[in-house]
Amino acid sequence: MSTPSPVLDVRNLSVDIAASGGVVHAVRNVSFSVARGETLCIVGESGCGKSITSLALMDLLPAAAKRRADSISIAGRDLTRASKREFNALRGQRMAMIFQEPMTALNPSLTVGVQMCESYQHHRKASMAQARERAVHLLGRVGIASAEQRLGQYPHQLSGGLRQRVMIAMALMCEPEVLIADEPTTALDVTIQAQILRLLIELQRDLGIAIVLVTHDLGIVAQIAHHVAVMYAGQVVETGNCEQIFNQPRHPYTRGLLRCIPVPGRTAPGGHLGIIPGTVPALTGALQGCMFRDRCDHALPICSAAPPVRSDTDGHDWRCILDKTGRAA
Repeated sequence: MSTPSPVLDVRNLSVDIAASGGVVHAVRNVSFSVARGETLCIVGESGCGKSITSLALMDLLPAAAKRRADSISIAGRDLTRASKREFNALRGQRMAMIFQEPMTALNPSLTVGVQMCESYQHHRKASMAQARERAVHLLGRVGIASAEQRLGQYPHQLSGGLRQRVMIAMALMCEPEVLIADEPTTALDVTIQAQILRLLIELQRDLGIAIVLVTHDLGIVAQIAHHVAVMYAGQVVETGNCEQIFNQPRHPYTRGLLRCIPVPGRTAPGGHLGIIPGTVPALTGALQGCMFRDRCDHALPICSAAPPVRSDTDGHDWRCILDKTGRAA
């Protein structure tokens, strides 16, 4: 069976941020691809570069940050060669983003209706009546009752779950091909989290959207991911499908993350969970070798040099001196 062509393809994305202590190499040579109807989860500890990667894809980085990449392509269109005007035309229309905290992402001084209709009018040259009709349809599609009335409300008048649903509906206004979700359930309680995840799965099934979902929650990954990219210290250290990452993790960091979560039927009540000792290294200056080596039980002197990228024939890749048997090779 042929592999579906990617709707989003990223090659060697890097982001450097100028800071008082030197240049922070926040993202380094990150590559991945996502096909239509698939979900890629980018997972890792806080500060590993997940959110910066998502902002770089949308060209929404802070002024001090500089992005470079061999290519960032949507359906064959290389965004690294697009002008600012061309990128503005693509953002919101072919690719859209659900931000981490809807209360700060939504403008508190504008109604939900104004914020939802603005991009549709801009990209589709539609009238306000057409935009409102589209907004009402999508609010209903994401499970918001009395959608017409909600358009006249302000963000502070909505609960956290409703604000997140508004953000999802807003992102879908122009029928994007790629949806980037930056920890969309972080500020929500467990019940609402489950509803939002179920909603994303249903929307993807119905609309065929490619989703890049950023999270640190491996429980979410297990529910929604087709493919997983594990990030550490600005690099992708392992990629594979969901089954490979959970059942055959190759990189010591991935195995460490999995030891930190309880497993039903295996973790005894009140038992100790695993930990990853040490802290994430500073990402300033010249970065050499495996960035995980100071926290790794398998570290050898050779880890001070750049680790090889290993691959299985089934598309499972990892950046480590350890082969698939767990031996240094």
